[in-house]
Amino acid sequence: MNIEFENPFADYGIVVRGDRFIGRSESLKVIENRSIRPKQPGNLAIIGEPRIGKSSLVYKAVLDRKRELTKKNFLPVWINLANYDHPNMFFRSLVTETLEEMKWLSEPVEKSARLALEDQLSQTEGYRRIQKFFEKIKQAGFRVLFILDEFDHARHLFKGRVSDFQRLRELSYRPEWRVGFITTSRRSIKDIETQTGAISTFDGIFHKHYLAMFEDKEVEEYCDRLLSVGVSLSSEDKERINFYCGHHPYLLEMLGYEIAEIFRDEQKTDVEKAAYCASQAFLGQYDRMISLLKEDNSLNKMIQILFGPVFDVKQTDVDEFLRYGLIKSASEEESYVAYSSHFHLFLNMVGRDIDLWKTWQDTEKALRQLVATVMIERYGENWIDRRERKLPKLKTVFDSCRKAQQSEIRTFKSRASQNLLDFTYPGELFVIIFAEWENFKLIFGKDKGYWAQRSQLLSKVRNPLAHNRDQVIHDYERQIAEGYCNEILSLVKMGD
Repeated sequence: MNIEFENPFADYGIVVRGDRFIGRSESLKVIENRSIRPKQPGNLAIIGEPRIGKSSLVYKAVLDRKRELTKKNFLPVWINLANYDHPNMFFRSLVTETLEEMKWLSEPVEKSARLALEDQLSQTEGYRRIQKFFEKIKQAGFRVLFILDEFDHARHLFKGRVSDFQRLRELSYRPEWRVGFITTSRRSIKDIETQTGAISTFDGIFHKHYLAMFEDKEVEEYCDRLLSVGVSLSSEDKERINFYCGHHPYLLEMLGYEIAEIFRDEQKTDVEKAAYCASQAFLGQYDRMISLLKEDNSLNKMIQILFGPVFDVKQTDVDEFLRYGLIKSASEEESYVAYSSHFHLFLNMVGRDIDLWKTWQDTEKALRQLVATVMIERYGENWIDRRERKLPKLKTVFDSCRKAQQSEIRTFKSRASQNLLDFTYPGELFVIIFAEWENFKLIFGKDKGYWAQRSQLLSKVRNPLAHNRDQVIHDYERQIAEGYCNEILSLVKMGD
């Protein structure tokens, strides 16, 4: 039996408007106080990951109030930069789109618009006439606020053309014709300008506001939307939703849609089934995120922060990921985790295929192989079961590995590793080695104290960047660690 109701997330994936919008009270205040309320408003750059809700935020703050604002001669004008492939057409659209929003045209405004839109003007003359048009607009008592959506496209549209950024700056800087700008983009305007090869000060006239994940109260509002159609979520259900989505708005809505549809068909709440139904869409979103991180040369740094080894990450890198909400502090572990456990696991798998530091990867693989070879020779194929029954320390290590492995298998099925030792790190491998020292001492030669010192540094390098903001891996520590790695590799090679 199907229950008749309107799925509250049926339109997930598009701009959210009106009553469908959830939360973001602080971000709405930022837009109001920077770009709408002041008599002399400032420019605002809204920066965040794709599908985090940037466009929806601006719609809620500005365009949903369009009728109210236009009554006050405040003209909000939405322009999607990605629709333009030539700067001249974009600048002409500033005039044509503004005219579309005006209810009446005075003779001076109409004349200046006609002059600005004449064909075959030089770039310089065309821009001068655009300035004059906005001067007449301001004299007529209108305020224009341009919402430049998808502003990342400026790195292609204005590539090698610093003058275009300067023209935008002039339109908002000079009081005679000042217009306002709200941009939405994944990258900061400074980064966008840098990628065009331009050296400009356009970035300097913007206040930057990063839009990250939902807050707790917004997730509760999301849960209430499900409850409004009869879907009651237990604490365990909420835990599993958090596992898959964290506080990511798009992923929450996508999963919420599946939860509601399953409830419609089966009259029960089944988060795991909903996650299975959405799994390919989730992985598609992850692939897009990974692609963008690679494009910005930041994926390696994120992997280092979350899983180590840390060797070229600065605190500014950590702060940037925190601003975007891609990582968050895990204070109980004095480290960082991804915004959701599901994405964290995915990144861990991705990290296994990334050559962050070849010597390090070779060392980890060699140590795992060495441990497996020695222990199988001594105790047989089921050595893990036999030794953890005898040695509580080893049981603790392997219980942790099993937990990580089962989580990966449950989440990523055939993609997951079947080798339990793949889930060990150098510190844990040395726990096994030290517990079975009689079987390893001939290979390692020196005493346990000698190797404990090396294990300590290797573990420090391998661990994620600590919550302590001052703790980073210095160049000399990496050099020492690399020496230790080469020492281990040579020993393993000699033992083959």
